[in-house]
Amino acid sequence: MKKVYRNSLWMMSEKLLSIVGLIFVTSFVARYIGPENFGKLTFATSIFAIVQTLAMFGSDNIIFQKTSKRQQTGERIIYATKQTRNVLYTLFASVVLAYLYFSVDQLTFIFSLASCVAVYFALHDVYSIYFNATLQSHLNTLCNVTAIIVSLAVRYAIAEWQLPVAYLSIPIVLVAFIPFMMRRVLFEKYKVMQSGLLQQHAKQYRHYMLGVGKKLVLYSLSIAIFTKTSQLFLGLSSQHDLGIYTVAMTLGASFYFVLNALISSFLTQIYAEKSFERSQNKVARLNSLVAGVALSALLFFTLFGHFIINWLYGPAYAEVNHILLPAVVVTLFSGLSTVAEKYLMKFNAYDYLHKKTMLLVLFNVCVTYSFIHLYGLNGAIFAILITELMSLTVFNYFYRGGMIFNTHVRMFKPSTYLHS
Repeated sequence: MKKVYRNSLWMMSEKLLSIVGLIFVTSFVARYIGPENFGKLTFATSIFAIVQTLAMFGSDNIIFQKTSKRQQTGERIIYATKQTRNVLYTLFASVVLAYLYFSVDQLTFIFSLASCVAVYFALHDVYSIYFNATLQSHLNTLCNVTAIIVSLAVRYAIAEWQLPVAYLSIPIVLVAFIPFMMRRVLFEKYKVMQSGLLQQHAKQYRHYMLGVGKKLVLYSLSIAIFTKTSQLFLGLSSQHDLGIYTVAMTLGASFYFVLNALISSFLTQIYAEKSFERSQNKVARLNSLVAGVALSALLFFTLFGHFIINWLYGPAYAEVNHILLPAVVVTLFSGLSTVAEKYLMKFNAYDYLHKKTMLLVLFNVCVTYSFIHLYGLNGAIFAILITELMSLTVFNYFYRGGMIFNTHVRMFKPSTYLHS
C-alpha cells in the first residue's frame, strides 16, 4: 500500500509541475497570439490527438493491464506492437496532412505538421505506461519535468522576443521528443527481458493485439472524441470560440493530474484483487476519492475562477467565466467514467466496451453538432458534459446486471469504508 501511495505522489508531483507550467506559459502565449490564433494551434493539436488514438489501436490499455499483472508480458506487447503503430500512423497521418494542406491556411498547416511529428514520438512513448504500471512513476517524472522545462523555456523565449507565431511549432515537437528519448534509454536499462527474447513470439502477440485492439480502439477513440469533437466543430465554425473553449477546458481539467494519479495507482490493486466483493468496495472508495478532489476544485474555481482568468489571460478571454464551472464538472464525470471503464477491463469486457463506444460516439457527434449549431460556444461545453454523464451512467449500467451502478451506490454506504 505504501508503494501505491508513493507512486501516486510521484505521478501527482510530475503532473503538478506540468499543469502549472502549461497554464502559466500557455496563458502567456495565448495573450500574445490572441484567441483566434490560439484556436488554430488547438485545432491542429486536436486532429492529431485523434490520429494518435487510431494508430495506438487500443494497445495503451492492454499494455497497462498486462504489465500490472506480469512485467514480461507487457514488454513483449510493447515490442510486438511497434510495427503496427508505425504502419497505422503513417497511413492516417498522411491522409490528414494531405487534407489539411489543401484546406487550411499556412499557419494552421505549420502547426499541424509540428503536431504530426510530436505525436509520432508520443505514439511510441508507451514506456510511460510501462513505468506507471510497474509503480516506477518517478522515472516518468524525471523525463517529463526535463521536457517541460526545456519546452516551456523555448515557448517563453518565443513570446518574450516576439518571434513569428510559427516558431511555436518547435516546443510542440520538443515536449514529446525529449521524454520519448529519455524513457527509451531507461526502458532498456530497467526491462527484465533481453532484446533477443522479446523478438520471440512477436507475431503471436501482434495477432493477439490486433484481435483485442479492434475491440478497444473505438473505446479509446471515444475518449479522444469526447474532448475533441467540440474542438473540431468549433474550429470549423469559429476559431475565436475554440480559443475560449480551450482555455476553459485547460483550467477546468487542471486538477485531472490528481485524479489520474489516484486512478493509475489504485487500479493496480484492483486488477490484482481476486475477490469480487472487495473489488467493488475498492472501486467505490476510489470513486469517492475522485469525487472529493473534483468537488474541491469546483469550490475553488467558484470562489477564485474570475480572478485567475483575468490575471492569467486578460480581458480578451472574459467569456471563459461563463463555461469554466461546467468544464470542472466535465472533468468530474470524466474521472469517474475512467474508473468504471478501466474496471470493466478487469473482466475482459472488450466486446461490451466496443458496442458501448459505437453508440456513444454516434450520440456524441449528433449532440455536439446540434448543440454547437444552435448554441455555439455554450453548446460545445454542454454537449461534452452530457456525453460524459451518459458515458459514466447509462452506457455502463447494462454490464453484468449493473455492477458499475452498484459501485456508485456503494459510494454512499458507510459499510464500504469500514471493510478492507
